[in-house]
Amino acid sequence: MSGGTATAPAQAGGRGRHLVMALSAAIRTAAYYDPGNAVMQHACTTLAELMADQTEQDGSVTVGIHSHCVFLGKARVRTTVSTHERFTFLVQLFESWGINTLTFFAGLAEDELMRALLVLARANRTDSPGLAEAFHAEGVERILIDTIGAGSQIQAVAPVEAYAAAMQLSIDLGEGASAGERGTGRRLRHVTQAVVDQILRDPRSLVALTTIKDFDRYLITHSTNVAVLSVLLGQRLGLSKARLGELCLAAFLHDAGKLEVDPEVLQKPGALDDEEWEEMRRHPVLAAHGLLGGQRLTPASMRAVVVAFEHHLNYDLSGYPRTEVKDSVSLFGNIVAIADRYDALTTARVYRKRNFTPHETLVYLLTNAGTLFDPILVKLFAEMVGLYPPGTVVELSGGEVGVVSEPPRLGSPLDRPLVRLIAGEDSGAVRDLSEQQNGGFVRSVVNVLNPADKGQLPGVDPSIFTLEQQGGD
Repeated sequence: MSGGTATAPAQAGGRGRHLVMALSAAIRTAAYYDPGNAVMQHACTTLAELMADQTEQDGSVTVGIHSHCVFLGKARVRTTVSTHERFTFLVQLFESWGINTLTFFAGLAEDELMRALLVLARANRTDSPGLAEAFHAEGVERILIDTIGAGSQIQAVAPVEAYAAAMQLSIDLGEGASAGERGTGRRLRHVTQAVVDQILRDPRSLVALTTIKDFDRYLITHSTNVAVLSVLLGQRLGLSKARLGELCLAAFLHDAGKLEVDPEVLQKPGALDDEEWEEMRRHPVLAAHGLLGGQRLTPASMRAVVVAFEHHLNYDLSGYPRTEVKDSVSLFGNIVAIADRYDALTTARVYRKRNFTPHETLVYLLTNAGTLFDPILVKLFAEMVGLYPPGTVVELSGGEVGVVSEPPRLGSPLDRPLVRLIAGEDSGAVRDLSEQQNGGFVRSVVNVLNPADKGQLPGVDPSIFTLEQQGGD
C-alpha cells in the first residue's frame, strides 16, 4: 500500500509532463500543417485524449507560466534535457501572447481544440485581447484565457542593457575594484541576475551580442561572453534559476587571475614564448587564491573558486594546472571550459596565420568531445548555437552573402539559422533559412566564408551601443 502511495506523485508528474509536451508539440505542428493533414490530426488527437483524461476527474485543467516555469494547476512541471526545447517554446508562446494561464474545460471537442491550436500558432500576437477575440470568432468556448495584467508585469531589462552592464562591470573590475568589496559584490549579483533573467526570458536574445569582439578590451568582452554562453548552456541543461546565477558569477570571474599576470605578457600582440606561457599558466591558481582571500566564503563564491582553478583543465584532466588530487572536473568547470574555448577561438588574433570561423570552432569542439570536453555538454552547445553559429559568414544558395545573426528557431533544423544579408540590394534584411516553399527550403547555406581571415563578423551591428555611453550600475 505504501508503495502505491509513494508512486502516485511521480505518476501525476509524468502525466503532467506528457500533457505539456503534447500541447507544445500540437501548437508547433499547427504552425506548419493544415487541419486535414494526418500529422496535425494525430497531434490534436493525442492532446485531446490527454486533456480528457486530466479533466475527467477535476472538470478542468490549467496550464500556466510563472517565473519562466510551466505549471499544471499549482504544481510545477519539471523539465529535463530532453523536454527543455518544448517547454521553452511554450514559455515563449505564453509570454508573446501575454498569457498567464489557459484553462481547458471538460467536454472540449477535438474540432474545437483544433481551432484553438491554429489560433495560438497562427494568429497575430499584437496583444492578448486579440487572442480572446480570435478564440471567440472561431467558436472556441471551452478554453479560458487569463492574461497578465498591465500592472503586474515586471519591467524587463533589454538584452543590450544587460550585456552592456556586464561589460561595464568588467571594466571596473579590471581597473582595480575587488569582487569581494561590498558595493562591487552587490553589483555582481545585480548584473548576473539581469543576464540570467534575460536568458530565461529569451534564450536567443544575447547570443548574437557575444559576436562583438574587441581585441583591445579582450578581457572585458571575453568574461562577459563566457558568462552569457555558460548560462545559455546551463539553461539548456535544465539548471534552476539559483544555480544559473551561481554559474553566471563563476563564469564572469573565471579569468580574474589574469589581472595578476605580467601586463607585458598579457598584452603581447604576438605568440608567447615558453617562459611567457609559464607566466600565463599561473592565472587559474592566481584567480582561485584571489577569490579565496577577497571575500566572505559562500557556496556561490566557492564554486567560483573551483571554476577559476578548473577552466583550463580538460575533461580527461589534461591541460593545466596539473593536479593529482582530482579525478574529474566539476559540472560548472566543464561548462565554462567550453564557453571559454569557444569565445577564445572565435576572437581574432594578429599572430594567427588564420583565424577560426564560428562553424570551424564548433567542429573543433565536436571533434574533441570526450577528450578535451564533456561530450554531453558539447552536444547541447551545438544544439544551442546551431551548425552555423552567430557570426558565421555564409554564402546562400541564391547567391546572397550574409552573417548569421541568430541560431535556428526552436523546432528548426540545426542548419537553418537567421542570416542578415551584408551585400546587394537587400543588405541589412534578415532571412530565416527555415522558410519553406512548395515543400522545400527557400534558401540554404552552400559555403562558409572567412573574409580577410578574420574568422567572423559581428552578428549584430556593434553601433547599437558603445562602452563609453554606459553608466555604472
